[in-house]
Amino acid sequence: MTMKATLQAAVTSGQINTKQKLLERAEALGLTVTRNGRDYIGLLGPDGKRFRIRFAFAGGAFPTRPECSIDTGAVPVIRSRGYWIYALTAHGRNGERKACYIGQTVNLKRRFREHLRRHRPGHASFALFEWAVREQAEVRATVLSWVDGDQSYASRFEGYWLRLAVEAGFEAPDAHNWGRLPQPENPTGQPNRWPAMEVFAASLPLLELVERGITPVELFVASRTPL
Repeated sequence: MTMKATLQAAVTSGQINTKQKLLERAEALGLTVTRNGRDYIGLLGPDGKRFRIRFAFAGGAFPTRPECSIDTGAVPVIRSRGYWIYALTAHGRNGERKACYIGQTVNLKRRFREHLRRHRPGHASFALFEWAVREQAEVRATVLSWVDGDQSYASRFEGYWLRLAVEAGFEAPDAHNWGRLPQPENPTGQPNRWPAMEVFAASLPLLELVERGITPVELFVASRTPL
């Protein structure tokens, strides 16, 4: 039985019953995720062959952790002053090239709308969107971390996450314009490498986030500590 048939059978039989389990199994088999669809994932095998696994998991195609909440007009959770660090990512058609933009904001919904509708040449994520157009790739968003502190403090963690992304093989188009950032001496509460599976499982298409008013939950939290 081929790897595709084995994985698809495990999904159909219920042995694999969540997207997270499917992603974990794919990683264990040495497969590279090339597409993250609503009801499928695209995979690239060590032999260079690509295939898709389709599913209809209970509760929808999105992973159960971290959760995503739909904006219904309810009063949001009140946090102390701080910033969210987020990533916009895109993966090339061959599953090998990938690019990102790392940013910070005090208002996720507003910032995501700005990226989608107001990007312009030489500014912020414009180069990433141009990269995605060339590669015919979808731009996805993930909230990486909540940083408890002022903008200067948050900028250090923005720089830290950019470094992790570049070390993980992401291109950072036009980073010379937006990515010259300091680093925290103590990246408290953060991973020591790019958490590829967690980021991929938590990512959602930027267009969908904006149109549906989704507010993703951050993957990590950086509490204030001396630098």
